[in-house]
Formats: sequence, C-alpha cells, structure tokens
Amino acid sequence: MKIYLVNILLLIIYGVIFLKDPSQKKKKIFCSLASLNWILLSGLRHLTIGADTIKYGYFFDQAKNISWSSLWNDRVNIFIDKSLGKDPGYIVFQKLIQLFTTNYRIYLILIAVIFTVPLGIWIYKNSSNSFMSFIIYSCLFYSFFSITGIRQTIATALVVFGGYIFIKKGNLWMFLLIILLASTIHFSAICYLPYYFIANKEITNRYLALYGGTFLGVFIFKEHIFRLGSKLIGYDQYLPFEEAGTTYTFSFFLIALTIVTLLKRNQILENNAMAKHYINALLIATLLVPFTFVNPAAMRVIQYFSLSIMLLVPEIINSFEKKERFFVFLVACSTLIVLLIRNNPMYLFFWQL
Repeated sequence: MKIYLVNILLLIIYGVIFLKDPSQKKKKIFCSLASLNWILLSGLRHLTIGADTIKYGYFFDQAKNISWSSLWNDRVNIFIDKSLGKDPGYIVFQKLIQLFTTNYRIYLILIAVIFTVPLGIWIYKNSSNSFMSFIIYSCLFYSFFSITGIRQTIATALVVFGGYIFIKKGNLWMFLLIILLASTIHFSAICYLPYYFIANKEITNRYLALYGGTFLGVFIFKEHIFRLGSKLIGYDQYLPFEEAGTTYTFSFFLIALTIVTLLKRNQILENNAMAKHYINALLIATLLVPFTFVNPAAMRVIQYFSLSIMLLVPEIINSFEKKERFFVFLVACSTLIVLLIRNNPMYLFFWQL
C-alpha cells in the first residue's frame, strides 16, 4: 500500500504549495495535479489489482469480435430483448473506443480520464476545500471507482458529475437524457433519478421527522423492500446472502456523519445554501444503508449518493469556529488516513510481478 501513502504525501505537498494562499488559478492547478495522480494510479495498475480488472479485459476482447453490422442488425434484440446482456450501451461504448485503440491498457487509462477529469472539475467548482475532498476520495472511494468498477465508473461520471450541472440549472430534460444514457451502461444509474426532485428540499424539522420515520420503516422491512427493488430494476441476482454486513465500517461511518451533519446543519446552510444538495444526497445514502445488511451489493447504489461526502465534509469543517477548524481538519484527515492504513490495500503497477 506504499504507493497510496505516497499519493497522500503528494497531495499534502501540492496542498502546501498551491493552497496555503489559495486563488482560483492555484486551486485549479492543485485539482489538476491531484486528478493526474489518480489517472496514473488507475490506468497503470496491474491487471490483478481490482476484483474485476481481468474480467473487463475479457469483455473488451470479446467486443473486438462483435462487428458493427451485427450490432446494427441486432439493435432491437440488444436494447429490447437484451441479447447481449443487461447493459447493452457498454458494448457500444467499447466498440466506439476500439475505433481508436484495441489495447486494453490504453482503454484503462481512458476510463481513468473519463472519470477523474469530471471528478476534478466537480471538486474544483463545488468544494470549499479541494484538499479535503481529494483526501476523502483517496481514502474512501478510490478502491471502487479507480480500481474495481468500470461500467458503473462511467455511469457515475455521467449522472453524478454531469448530472449535477443540470440539477443546479434546473434542466430536467437534460438530466433525464443523461440518466437514460448512463443506465444503458450500468442500469443502477436509474436509481439516481429521484435525486433531481430531492436535491433542493429544504432541511426543515418536519422534513427530518418524515425522514426519520421512513428510515425506521426501511430498517424494519429492509429484506422485503430489497427483494422488491432488485426485481423492479432487473437485478434479481442480488438477493439476501450470508456475507451481508461486510460493509459495516462504511455504513456506520455514513450514519455517524449524518448525525454530525444534522447537528451542524444550521451553521452549514448559513455558510453555504447550496450545501442542502450535499445534505440531501447524504440522507438518501444513509436511508439505503439498511440494505447493505441484506446484501453488500446495495453499496453500488449508495455510491452514487455518498460521493457528496467529498463536498459536504469541507462544509462541516467550515461550520466550526475559526479557532477550532484546523483541529477538526486534522482529526478528519488523520481518521481517513488511519482507515486507509487499516484496510491495507495492495497495489502493483502493470510492469511489476
């Protein structure tokens, strides 16, 4: 895991150089360098790093043998009868990439660019502390989006980073279009649709009382709701199984963060009214936590909403008195780095044995 700690050290160095006396230009340079770090780490990883990296290499090779004429002739079967799987848009995406390259290594680098560049822009434009945002990503989210997932990584770049632009603009039709496009690549993206209608909800006492009752109902009936939801979105294979609860650490982290957020919500919203977007996303993520006790696969849906943590935590830190902020910042950073070390993730570059 040494390379991950080196990455954290580089983020600290970039932060000291560019964020000590920040300007928009220096913030842009920091976000660019931090993004480049993750593009390189993700794109240059060994094929054994990431649970699905080898599997996606097999899919990529399979796509080479599917002609454009076959895709065209079978287009109705692909998108209606699902003759090539649940996510037919991914095959089309691979074929488009293969117009330029059939090298899987270059493909992995392109996937890293497609996700990380929008991530960097999203942080640059919306985060009040881009250093903290990248530390959170590097300690909590990289293992899925930069190392494991590919289809959902692409879908997330579209609906979370791209979709948020249209949420802020209030452009429902463009948001729907981007959801539909992403759902052909990974159907779970459809679960992000309700966020458009919830993002701007005011965080009132009545709203929170309703939320608390809903959370209690979800917790009590989690198995029944999970089974029904899995069938509705076409993922019947994600049924309750014995390894449920393997996401305890992250689940309890979300719950604890939600409690802190709600305690500090007035100060957070006074400092930044747009923070209600991040709070509402966190509330949705926490509402889904009981499903992880049924099947850890529920984390796939939670990931779309929990990314808001990267923007919310800086707002939580800003909600403290000025003399307390640096201490809270240090505690938050230290806790995240300890979690990373505790997980002890492995990393190899593609040229290493």
